[in-house]
Amino acid sequence: MTFHEILLFIPVGLLMAVPFGPSNFLVFSNGLRYGPVPAGLAGVARIVAFGLLIGITAFGLGAMLSSAAWLLIGIKWFGIAYLAWLGIRIWRTPAPDVEALRLVAGAARPQGTLRALLRMEFTTAIANPKAILYFTAAFPQFIGPAENFTERFLTMGAVFLVCEYIVLWGYGLVGAGLGRTGLLAGMRDWINKITGASFLGFAAWMASAK
Repeated sequence: MTFHEILLFIPVGLLMAVPFGPSNFLVFSNGLRYGPVPAGLAGVARIVAFGLLIGITAFGLGAMLSSAAWLLIGIKWFGIAYLAWLGIRIWRTPAPDVEALRLVAGAARPQGTLRALLRMEFTTAIANPKAILYFTAAFPQFIGPAENFTERFLTMGAVFLVCEYIVLWGYGLVGAGLGRTGLLAGMRDWINKITGASFLGFAAWMASAK
């Protein structure tokens, strides 16, 4: 990928990383309980897990497309439909009981916290088969049939992992900063409405692009 193409993909990578799903809720709660540094450092395990899933997806799809390049068109339209469905689902996701997390923010911290958080981050990420579906839907939208699919996919994967790590630190910082305030209740609704609408807009743009 060219530097210009990477710059164009960065907003998409950030958008993909923002949804307040299980992984981001985990780092948010870790920031709330233990502070931003342990939460951010534990996020390295998530990046490792997602890196493995991206590699599996890249080489798997690359092998398929090397023998049937026409599949890329089908994958693109599947991705458009999936991103639209994901946008609707994120929009409609209700807010969690974040006040319950605030009440335990002052609880005693167990021994070996960082090791436990690393394990939880890795397990949450690697055990989610939707991640592979997610990468399959989004990344091929930026790849043409005549291009080096695996190389471009891995490049976008690397950019996404950087975006993911930036966003997870943000969630850890927000969790730590808001842990002792009463501003948590509407946070997920606000994030999910904007993110869901952005996914719908992205799907519509991809459907109209030639």
